Amino acid sequence: MKRILLTVVGILVALVLAAPTASARSENGAAPEDFSVTYFPEFVAQFPGHCEFPMQIEISGKTKTLEQGNGGVIISAPGQNAIITNVANGEQATFNITGSSHKSTLDNGNIETVMTGRNLLLDPVAGTVVTSGRFTFVNDPTDTTNVVPLSGNGQRIDVCELLS
Repeated sequence: MKRILLTVVGILVALVLAAPTASARSENGAAPEDFSVTYFPEFVAQFPGHCEFPMQIEISGKTKTLEQGNGGVIISAPGQNAIITNVANGEQATFNITGSSHKSTLDNGNIETVMTGRNLLLDPVAGTVVTSGRFTFVNDPTDTTNVVPLSGNGQRIDVCELLS
């Protein structure tokens, strides 16, 4: 389950994320599949980087996971959107998160994630952000802490600030 939120909110991806990956396993030649999930505040609150207020995340669109022969994974999210709600005050924002996430295991066992395009992530250091561009982070696979914090080129939107 944590892998699902990591990519979704990594597409959440997220999540330097101690979050799961929202993905439907498919063959490399198959088309992306429909995907829809709602993460309620109690679930989101488990992950480092969530906003201080209770937040709900609804993600819908398409997703595809490509398993690489070397143990890496590529997750794409064509046509995917995220609706994030501050449950405390009702503020809400919708983001297009049609990016992709490329995960690979480094020689030392850590996991490097490269995110391109538009992605939503919960990051222990950066917080809940929408990124647009090329961003990377490295985390320890045993406890998902940042070994190398989120960095990259492009735009970052602080979702917590936006919905406060």
